[in-house]
Amino acid sequence: MKDFRALSSGSCLKAGLALLIAAFSLCACADHMPMPGGTEDINSSCFKSIDDMQTRILSMKPGMPEDQVLAQLCRKKEDLTRLTRQQIRVALLGGSNVTFPGLSPSEDSQLIESLYGYTLSYKSINREHGFVNPIRIRTNETGFDYNVTLVFRDGKLFSSPLLAGGPVDTTTSGTLFDFITPGTVVNKLP
Repeated sequence: MKDFRALSSGSCLKAGLALLIAAFSLCACADHMPMPGGTEDINSSCFKSIDDMQTRILSMKPGMPEDQVLAQLCRKKEDLTRLTRQQIRVALLGGSNVTFPGLSPSEDSQLIESLYGYTLSYKSINREHGFVNPIRIRTNETGFDYNVTLVFRDGKLFSSPLLAGGPVDTTTSGTLFDFITPGTVVNKLP
């Protein structure tokens, strides 16, 4: 019986080594072994292209009524993310402690209290995952990611819309062990 167990564990070891060698061989044949990826689209149904979005944004001028601005963005107020006063100050002035030039502290406070704003994301990212070696995963992301910030006062556009973001072309990598953490294992237990 003792010889049979030694023979079985030796066979398992040989099979495991053969599997490991096969995995290394497959990974060595290519730059990376592709796997299915995914996509992330936000508000892509409203705009035909990046140029269409930029043209609409550039046509919005201060004083334009809020309902016309939202109609050009194919959105209602309820669909947008509301900005805090601090976010409005940062968007307009570049910092949370910066005051409007030429205004007294009380005038600055009154002005910021009268402003409200929204942000809109326009994003389309395609992801492709692949094994670089048996334990390392590489993710390629391509597409675009834009954010539009709109600030209003008394139902009219206070300043020209702020457009941030641009094309996305990134590559990241990590190991399987980055994804398998004690937290993920415990969360999967019944």
